[in-house]
Amino acid sequence: MRNEKLEIGNTGKRSFHLLMGCFFSFSLLFLPTFLDAQTPLLKNMNFPKLIETAELVPLVNHPSVRIIDMRDSLLDYLKGHIPNSVYLHFETLRVPRTGIPAQGPDRIFLEKLIGEYLSVSNPMWVILYSEKSNPNATFLAWIFDHLGHKKVGVVIGGWEKWTIEKLPVIQNYPSLSPKKFFGKVKPESLAEKKWVRDRLSTKGAVIVDARPPKQYSGEEGEEIRRGHIPGARNLFWEMTLEGDEVRVWKKREDLEKLFAELGITKDKEVIVHCRTGREASHLYFTLKYVLGYPNVRLYRGSWVEWSADPNLPVKTGTDP
Repeated sequence: MRNEKLEIGNTGKRSFHLLMGCFFSFSLLFLPTFLDAQTPLLKNMNFPKLIETAELVPLVNHPSVRIIDMRDSLLDYLKGHIPNSVYLHFETLRVPRTGIPAQGPDRIFLEKLIGEYLSVSNPMWVILYSEKSNPNATFLAWIFDHLGHKKVGVVIGGWEKWTIEKLPVIQNYPSLSPKKFFGKVKPESLAEKKWVRDRLSTKGAVIVDARPPKQYSGEEGEEIRRGHIPGARNLFWEMTLEGDEVRVWKKREDLEKLFAELGITKDKEVIVHCRTGREASHLYFTLKYVLGYPNVRLYRGSWVEWSADPNLPVKTGTDP
């Protein structure tokens, strides 16, 4: 009887170890999928930020990531793009409003575009890239920020950096299905014309014009009136970048010095604008999410709207 009990005990132990071995093998097989489902994406990314190409590589096929190609040319996208990226031309984000061109569409328009056509839902991460670090990607990043969507990354160095590093490029289009996206507008991200006018003489506010110096001074420009908003400081958006073939953001300390020299400091409410808001979005992103300025607004109507109103003041020359 004792030997029978011993044999039964050994058999039970062998069955237990066999069961555990199968469970361990099963776990190894499905562990990556389980981790993908449970591990937060870009876990240090809880607000819009710059991301490296190396961070994007392992995420190109992730179902919770939507990559959006914001380059100027559709033909360039057709020739090749980052895997699973969907193309959007930046002009889709600008509409006429009361006859004034290149203005911002409303929330309902943007929700439909983002959800149904870009296949983005609220829980998803959105990764944006363009070329030469132009402001197309930061323009859409500002729109997401304005709608309260924080899970946004802008690829440092954009398309040029991706291709120079010989990372995967394909021509196939992603297979996407419509999704639902709901925005919650953040008024503190936006400055309207009247809001800007009321702060022309406010000491705690500073207006920053992101256009090229000759447009700021009034030497160049196609708008109804040339010049700039009185009191606005001129900081051409490309001054925040460095590099030739690959354009990237300057070091943090260099950026802080650049803005400080113009009196653009963290204790002030900063309003950025340009011609139509696109270039200004680059300064908005840089100030708010690279340097951590607490109060930054983008004047969406920008110079196209301001210059068209004869009741608003305009100044020419290089002085604010």
